[in-house]
Amino acid sequence: MRWVWQSVPLHGVMFIRFRPQANRLAMPDVCCDLVWVRGQLILSGPASQGEHISWPDEDVQLLNIDPLVAREWLGVPLSHLIDHRIPLQEIRSDLCGPIAELFHSGQGAKLVRPPQYSSRPYPRAAVAAAAIRRGHRLELVASRVALSVRQLERVFADGFGLTPRAYRRIVRMRRAIEVAKSGQTLADAALSAGYADQSHFTREVHELMGHSPRSVIPNVGNLQDAHTYAREY
Repeated sequence: MRWVWQSVPLHGVMFIRFRPQANRLAMPDVCCDLVWVRGQLILSGPASQGEHISWPDEDVQLLNIDPLVAREWLGVPLSHLIDHRIPLQEIRSDLCGPIAELFHSGQGAKLVRPPQYSSRPYPRAAVAAAAIRRGHRLELVASRVALSVRQLERVFADGFGLTPRAYRRIVRMRRAIEVAKSGQTLADAALSAGYADQSHFTREVHELMGHSPRSVIPNVGNLQDAHTYAREY
């Protein structure tokens, strides 16, 4: 069976079916994953650090879920889920049966819109996150959504599980690595993502991934670059 890549931008949920290769690296991620593997439903919270790919050589179905969608769907602050993988049963036992049935039958893509999701959850958090992704200073972002920086931090802890600064670091590093993987120099990738210079980029990759950019770039696998580490099965 071929790996299936289905991008679903409408509701902030993406479905992928794949078999991860061993010895690949996963980047930090601001999103949540709902994973069907070995007949189990596992919820993976936002990841603040890079790590080796999980479940190598296993058949995996996965929903990559926008953090604000996950926050409303799960009903718990995402700060409780940072760097954790827990059975979905422990948070939403009412949904385990129907979701497991869909994954088991190979129809996980039908879950691209999780139940009980409204069209505009947490508007201040969404506006603030978009501004941070565009590179705006945190003080300006907070002012734009009529919050103090400390209030913005509380909003982010609830809706994203991360501080605004951690969110910015992860998004910026992922963007720079994506540019570098396309063939651009490290210096150009750093500048395009908003780093002060290549040294700044290198330091943050070391801090978030534990390796240099030149070690990370050829070995990284993530949902935005699935074809580099998913294979037919």
